[in-house]
Amino acid sequence: MAHYLIFGDSIGCGEGDPHGGWAKLLAEKYPVKNLSIDGATTDNYVKNFPTNIDKNSTLIIALGVNDSAKLPLTEFQQNLIQLIKLAKKYTQKIIFVGPAPVNQVKVDPVPWAPEISYKNNLIKQFSAAICLIARKEKIKFIDLFNQLPPEYIKTLNDGFHPNHAGHEKIYKIVVKNIKMC
Repeated sequence: MAHYLIFGDSIGCGEGDPHGGWAKLLAEKYPVKNLSIDGATTDNYVKNFPTNIDKNSTLIIALGVNDSAKLPLTEFQQNLIQLIKLAKKYTQKIIFVGPAPVNQVKVDPVPWAPEISYKNNLIKQFSAAICLIARKEKIKFIDLFNQLPPEYIKTLNDGFHPNHAGHEKIYKIVVKNIKMC
């Protein structure tokens, strides 16, 4: 079983990067099993939580941006608490990677799904909610929204998914902020 399990969305899947994204970069150096799902929200993982998690694994939960466009904040917060409870049945090692900003001009609304809009003010609120819950639960939180440099937005060709340079920026922040075993 992998030492690091990633629960993420399309960015965790590496969408936008022909080289596979930040999770693949992480997997090139460390034992990683990427369980990211394109389009995922916290609902997906609450409803289909894997039960074969090794107690020595670290769970990296990299969600929130899709939630900000699809769920009310209160439901998202409830889902986070539920995810923590589910995860703690298997491991005490949990890390949250918060959502990254988007190029709102390109994704409000989303051209490929006009019924959905991504807004940085909501993403920031969802990131802050993760931070508060993580602090209360004594879980490591990596704040991509505030740690990514302003030029990160230029790596979002479709306004949402980073290219290879953007995924490298995420990777560098993740590696710098988590203790790898």
